[in-house]
Amino acid sequence: MAGLDSIFMLISWRIWKERNGRVFGRQQPLAAAQLSEHILEDSRLWIQAGVKLIAALGWLDAAQS
Repeated sequence: MAGLDSIFMLISWRIWKERNGRVFGRQQPLAAAQLSEHILEDSRLWIQAGVKLIAALGWLDAAQS
C-alpha cells in the first residue's frame, strides 16, 4: 500500500502545482495529456531518487507501452 500512497502523493502534488499556476497566472494551462506526461516525468525522478515502491508497482512501465 505504501507504493499506492506514494503515487497518490505524486499525482496530487502535480495537480496542486498545476492549479497554483493557473490561479496565480504564472503559466499557461496544460492539457490533460501534458499534465500526465509531467506526472510520468516526476515519477521517473522519484524512482531515480530511490522511491522503490513506485517502480515495484510497474505502473510506469505500463504507461510507457
